Amino acid sequence: MKWIFFLLLAANLVFGGYVYLREHAPNPDAQLLRNQVNADQLRIVPPRPKAIPVPSSPQAQTTATPSACMEWGSFGSGELARAQVAVDRLALGDRVRRIEVSVTVGYWVYIPPLKTKADMDRKAGELREIGVLDHYPVLEAGRWRYAISLGIFRSEEGARKYLASLRAKGVRSATVGNREQRVSQTAFLVREPTDEDSANLAVLKSEFPGTDLRAIECPVS
Repeated sequence: MKWIFFLLLAANLVFGGYVYLREHAPNPDAQLLRNQVNADQLRIVPPRPKAIPVPSSPQAQTTATPSACMEWGSFGSGELARAQVAVDRLALGDRVRRIEVSVTVGYWVYIPPLKTKADMDRKAGELREIGVLDHYPVLEAGRWRYAISLGIFRSEEGARKYLASLRAKGVRSATVGNREQRVSQTAFLVREPTDEDSANLAVLKSEFPGTDLRAIECPVS
C-alpha cells in the first residue's frame, strides 16, 4: 500500500506548486505596461486637417459665367438705316455691333409688277431721284416678275409704317402684301447693357413695330 501513499503525496505536491505559482504570477495588465517600449515618448497625433479648396482664378470665373447681351432686331433694308441712326444716338461705342440673323418674314412693301423690264427700270430710276435707294427688282419668272421690292418685314405693322414713310417721299404706287419667306436680316447686339441701356432699347423697340428685344448670352466671338 506504500505506492498509494507516494502517489497521493506526489499529487499534493503538484497541486501545491500550482496554487503557489498562480498566486505569485505577475498581473497580465501590469505586464503589458512593462512591455511598452519608450512609453514616455508616445504622443497623440491630431487628425489631418481637411484641404481648403483653392478659389478659381478671375479668368476661370469669367469662362464659367457668360456675359449678358441684348439683341434688338431684326431689320430689312427698308428700316436698317433708320435703326442705325437710332442706335448711334445711344452712344454705346464698341459694345454694340451688327449681326446677321435668319428670320421668317411675312410681309413686304413693293411696287406691283410692271409690264416690261424697261418699265421696271424706269420706275427704279424715279425712286432713286426721290432718295429711295433701297429697292430690288424681281427678275425671276413667275407672278412677281418685274415687281420692285422696297422692303421685307416680320410684321404688318412695321410694313405699313414704312409704307407711310415712302408715301411722304412721294411714292404712290407701293403697297403692302403677304410674302412669307426665310431671309437673313440684321440685328443689333449690345454687350453687357446697363439698366439705362436696357430702358433706352425698350423705347426704341416701341418706335419700330414688329422688332424684338431679348436678353441672350453673348456669343464667344
